[in-house]
Amino acid sequence: MIGSLLFYVLSPLSRYLRSRPSEASEKGPPPAAVDGEANRKFTESQTTMLDQRLSPSCGSKGETEERMKEQSSLQEDDKEQLMASMKAKTKNEADLNMSQVQPAAKQEEMQEAQLDTEDANVTVTEDISPEQAQVVSLQTEDDMQVTTCPETANIEEPVPPAEACVQYTTDPVQEQSAEELVTEAETAAEETECWDEYLGQNADVMCGGAGSSELFASLLDDTRNLSFNGQLNTQTDWHFPAETDESPLWQVPAVSYYPPAEPTVPFEVIWRVWEEVGESAAAAEPAVQPTKASMDFTVMSYNILAQDLLEANQELYTHCPLEVLDWSYRCCLLLQEIEKWAPDILCLQEVQENHYHEELHPVLTQMGYTCVYKRRTGTKTDGCATCYRGSCFSEISVTLLEFFKPDIELLDRHNVGIVLLLRPVVPQEVKVKDALLCVANTHLLFNPRRGDVKLAQLAIMLAEIHSVVKSCKAKGEHCNVILCGDFNSVPYMPLYQFITTGELYFQGLPAWMISGQEDLSHKAYCHRLFAPLWPSCLGIDDYCQYTTVTETYESQSYVSDASMRDQPYVRRFRHSLSHWLDLESVYKHILPGSGNSEVTTLHSEVGATVDYIFYSPKCSLAAAQKAGGDVSKGLKLIGCVSLLSEDVLWSMNGLPNHIFPSDHLSLLAKFQLDLNTA
Repeated sequence: MIGSLLFYVLSPLSRYLRSRPSEASEKGPPPAAVDGEANRKFTESQTTMLDQRLSPSCGSKGETEERMKEQSSLQEDDKEQLMASMKAKTKNEADLNMSQVQPAAKQEEMQEAQLDTEDANVTVTEDISPEQAQVVSLQTEDDMQVTTCPETANIEEPVPPAEACVQYTTDPVQEQSAEELVTEAETAAEETECWDEYLGQNADVMCGGAGSSELFASLLDDTRNLSFNGQLNTQTDWHFPAETDESPLWQVPAVSYYPPAEPTVPFEVIWRVWEEVGESAAAAEPAVQPTKASMDFTVMSYNILAQDLLEANQELYTHCPLEVLDWSYRCCLLLQEIEKWAPDILCLQEVQENHYHEELHPVLTQMGYTCVYKRRTGTKTDGCATCYRGSCFSEISVTLLEFFKPDIELLDRHNVGIVLLLRPVVPQEVKVKDALLCVANTHLLFNPRRGDVKLAQLAIMLAEIHSVVKSCKAKGEHCNVILCGDFNSVPYMPLYQFITTGELYFQGLPAWMISGQEDLSHKAYCHRLFAPLWPSCLGIDDYCQYTTVTETYESQSYVSDASMRDQPYVRRFRHSLSHWLDLESVYKHILPGSGNSEVTTLHSEVGATVDYIFYSPKCSLAAAQKAGGDVSKGLKLIGCVSLLSEDVLWSMNGLPNHIFPSDHLSLLAKFQLDLNTA
């Protein structure tokens, strides 16, 4: 009687409570599967509550049997619904094997099963108590979970005997179908995972209290409603509730205290090319009457680095690979460079004697050159060589100079020079005049502290050139001059200024300052120059000309004092040096555009310009008219091969390297010589 009253009183409340999970299920179907351990705990909790409510204290035995019969009739309805869902499952089984089931279709199928289950639950609650309705609802939800999402369900482990009341109303057909679905679930569980970890962690919460069923259903609805881009990718290993992002990993830049370095452009070495005389320089030259004939020729000056000197000063070439220091390798590159530029006149320094006779001279002869060689005096094995192309020039005279003078203390160094007088080769029927060419080649002393020795050696060279020019002038011919070599002096220092300006005041100058190779101003004491620089027995005056006995007697006639005439004449040496040769440097020593200094030599200690080609330039119209000379005299510079800066050479690992075989760069200039017909 009490049970009947409770049934009619609590029935509306049961309907209200059942309607809430029903509304939640309309929003979305429950998840595909739950963790087996959580299901077992949840089932044990509910079956325990069922045993308590089915105990004799809850009603008479007759009422209990009546309720169990009603429950059996409810299970028959459920079996029909289950068979219908099994047929639908069998129909879609082939599609499941071919491709993944779309989440949208799966949701519709699960919503239909949920709605059927809710109808059954509502029917049961009209005839049974709320406690039994909860048990029946639990069994129906378990059956629905097995039939709707077998591919993701986990096998439930054997449960305690208290669960027998739930399995009491299970039909054998349902048990057989459940076993088949479980087998399919095992196969599908290997390929995909559901939110088992989340449910397992909250199993204790879901199994506690009378409201645990509602909490469990709401949590399942929340997890079911979650989606990534509207579909669940069953091939991934996503785990809820950990956030998952399909976008690529964010590339976090490395953090550094220092600012990022700017990308550097690889340095490109520009090959040496011909540089023609600029239009501005050509415009500065006077407009003269064109001559009837002219001749273009090229001149190369090259310090090729003697192998003996290289091996004696290996500390200067520690930056070089060993293969580029081998003479056989360097000789091959050297001859290739000469053959490439094909100069008409070739002036070489530091030419080792055995290499010249065994390798260089034979090859140069085959190239069409006539060569003159002068070895340094003393124990040195290298010297200078001057070669000219026989098809362009013929030799008139040659002078081999030795700067070592045993009777003069100042000239105790073993340097040499060569002076050639050449005439252009023209057809026999053509007679030319004023087309002689004096070519001088030398290598001055290296010692940066002995500027006085360098000036004395240079004076000997200039005196010989002056002698050749003077002899040509005596025959009525003009002679142009080209002076090449390694002068071991940097641009614009006293020795360089003396060559280009023709004048040098040397009295009191430090000896190291003459060449400017080293700055020794910090020295407390240094050797200084005073007149006379060399003794008169050298036979060269301060005008860098040879003195003769005739000149000595002629100079005595200018002495006004009679008492002085009876004494031996000693010409006074001035405090300055001068020469009458008009010489100019081919190179201007500054690279156009960049403003960097040109470099002709480079090794591990220093890079500088010490090699030069000086020549007799054409006179300007005003100067020619003032001097009463001929404007057609002199050489016209057409162009030269560009030099390189020090940073460019270091980018090539210095000198020598795999391109340039010496620690010096070759100098190459092109001139035009006027051929005046007689």
